[in-house]
Amino acid sequence: MLQFFSASTNIVNSKRAITECLENALQGEPDLNCDLIIIYAAMGHNFKDLLTEARKLSPGARIAGCTGGGVIGKSGPDESMKALAIMVIKGPESEFALTCRRSNARGNSYEAVREMALELKNMNPNISMIQFLPAGANDFLPIESALDGIKSVFGKNIPISGGCAMTSMANMKTSDLAMESVQFFDEEIIKSGAIMIGYADPTLKFINHANHGFNVVEGMTFEVTKSDSYILYEFNGKPAWSILTETLGVPETITSMQMLTISGFAREIPEGLWEENGSRYLLLVSIGKNDDNSIILPIACHEGTKLWLTKRNEKTMFDGVDWIVKKIVNELDGRKPLAVFHADCVLRGRFSLDRILKDEIINRMQSPICKGENIPWLGLYSAGEFVMLGGEAWFQQISSSLFVIYR
Repeated sequence: MLQFFSASTNIVNSKRAITECLENALQGEPDLNCDLIIIYAAMGHNFKDLLTEARKLSPGARIAGCTGGGVIGKSGPDESMKALAIMVIKGPESEFALTCRRSNARGNSYEAVREMALELKNMNPNISMIQFLPAGANDFLPIESALDGIKSVFGKNIPISGGCAMTSMANMKTSDLAMESVQFFDEEIIKSGAIMIGYADPTLKFINHANHGFNVVEGMTFEVTKSDSYILYEFNGKPAWSILTETLGVPETITSMQMLTISGFAREIPEGLWEENGSRYLLLVSIGKNDDNSIILPIACHEGTKLWLTKRNEKTMFDGVDWIVKKIVNELDGRKPLAVFHADCVLRGRFSLDRILKDEIINRMQSPICKGENIPWLGLYSAGEFVMLGGEAWFQQISSSLFVIYR
């Protein structure tokens, strides 16, 4: 059976940071040997030092992970340039496996990720739960096709946790949303690739809920009238970027980065999922603008697709967090969580310009679930999150997604 441990720090020296995390995570254990180390790191670290020191301290461990806009550990969120969080796992090799892709898969995400899933299944046909960490959503477009690649191998109901890796918001260009992220695979440093971890411990079960906390703006509906997969050329028969900026009353010269602060899109999901989701909608953001005034979204939007503009509502955000936590606690029904994997949109952190209290919103998740106990917790400020709805993995953004593992 797999055992989970976690820790986080923001020590400046990367070698010392990974040492402290391993020591704190494995307190009470006879040594620092383990079987798998999952690393989430901000962009300020020396990644080579992180990986070589982890290998030195635990020579037999496999290593996987990625960068994000920040991390979330047991002690809360950290979006500093030296943020680091790890999940340490002990257990037999027969109960986990991992694979990677060493380049992006833009426009070919289904086949690329399907190949990864096949590799994983060939390593261990008993995998029943997957953690997927692709590079920022613009590198594995359309992202839901990537999820379909996993489902084609493991079945549509395979539980998928994780989210899209990214750079720090401070590193992102002001003119576009190029998010060159970094993945970790043993001692290898990969740019704009993907990591997939499979779990085959038959005793593990999970609970996953997510929330976004935005309101749909009535009357601001856009119908896609010309598109090519994830590139949207026209809304309502007009150039997509032009009609979007006109509707919002902002100049066409606004950058994609600036657009993030004022708008998002909602897409309607099947009616049978509304109650489970707590909303009729999943949220998306534009992740780029082309010279021809077309818009890039992280998912395919075929002609006839309707999208709604959304507005941030902080009260709804907090209410939504309380709602998903209550559902998780009720479904645990007194059972103690083994570990929590957490993906939180970077737009719900510091990038929100202090319009939400990120420490409070994270505490409102952790306190009721952990109840003062030392529950391993590993979270990433991401460029997109996965959520299980109707027993199947979906993609959304601007959300908090909690994947709680119990036995």
